[in-house]
Amino acid sequence: MQSTCKIVAADFDFIVIGGGSTGASISYYLSGLNGKILMLERGGIAGGNTGKSSALIRTHYSNDLIASMAKYSYKVISDFDAIGFSGFHKTGMIFPFSRSEEELARKNAAMLRDLGLEEEEMHPKEIEKYFPGISLSDFDYVLSEPWSGYADPVAVTNSFIQAAQSRGVSVKTGTNVSSVESNGDIVTVNAGNGKKFTAKKVILATNVWTNMLLSDSGIPKERLLPIGASLHSVIYLKRPASLRGIKPVLWDPPNLAYYKMEGDSLCAVGSLDPAIDKKMVDIGKPIPEEAGYDYIEDYMSRLVSRIPKMGESTIVSSINGLYDMTPDGQAIISPLDYLGLEGVYVCAGLSGHGFKLSPAYGLITSEMVSGINPEKASFDWRTFSPHRFAEGKPIKSKFEEIGTMY
Repeated sequence: MQSTCKIVAADFDFIVIGGGSTGASISYYLSGLNGKILMLERGGIAGGNTGKSSALIRTHYSNDLIASMAKYSYKVISDFDAIGFSGFHKTGMIFPFSRSEEELARKNAAMLRDLGLEEEEMHPKEIEKYFPGISLSDFDYVLSEPWSGYADPVAVTNSFIQAAQSRGVSVKTGTNVSSVESNGDIVTVNAGNGKKFTAKKVILATNVWTNMLLSDSGIPKERLLPIGASLHSVIYLKRPASLRGIKPVLWDPPNLAYYKMEGDSLCAVGSLDPAIDKKMVDIGKPIPEEAGYDYIEDYMSRLVSRIPKMGESTIVSSINGLYDMTPDGQAIISPLDYLGLEGVYVCAGLSGHGFKLSPAYGLITSEMVSGINPEKASFDWRTFSPHRFAEGKPIKSKFEEIGTMY
């Protein structure tokens, strides 16, 4: 809230709080501006939920703005050499639909093609060449993105940071931020170790911890952002010999699951269930590091019902991560002056899209804080205002029943 301390000059032009993929991207894009920049991270780079990401890279969305952002982000991550190493693997992705969704999927594919994205149709039987013995039940209409795939989220995040540092950005890890305060001209960032940093502008890229930081900064509960934390599990399996080799990621909307074929022999199984997206957890309590037995049994059953030969696979490990969910499953990107935090901005509530859209989030946020007219910006960040929910203007998806897929 309002500080009683009048600070004459700021230490930095910009401070970015958060060293995940989004904070790293924001730091990188800000580094192209003339300014003194500091990035603060309480742990290590990509040490939070970024490092637990499935890291899928795709452009298949059902909202034209989000699809345009995905198109931009894909171009950055798939051709990353000028920035660093992305570990991008072009495996392709397959998106099947039931007969009842076919018309909607066709219209969506047409929208994506109008954006310059090459959505391809494939016959359901073609999936069998990748997954022998697969059940094609409810796979009546199929779209494919042969150029999509997955990347290495830790490598991308560290590359953004290293590229930003090469342009003069300062990075401090192991620095926990306890609160932020503004006197209207200068923002003070209070670190847990008693240190203070000041900046003209501060960006919160703080994921599920955003409201905790705002609360500790004096924002009352009823004015916090509509961001909650949902627990998402991924199961890693070793595929049987008959299913080894480079294969596309397979989405399975009827089973509300996806199967990421990683490398030559692994399979990562994750959820598309919107009920999981909406089930909030208390981040103040310990979060289990691995998936529960019931979850593993449930999703293994879904996988085997679709690809029976995966019943011969062996479980390697599982991991739990958190999504910073908003009511419409899209980010909040906004100044927070309406909370009395002049000079403070937020990019959070990424709702499971954080890594794959991190280049777009970095670009949007850097343009917002640099004062570019939103109508002339690469993407109009006003769409991501937290006020959209009260105003009845959520960012809509055509496939509301398929979790964070779209």
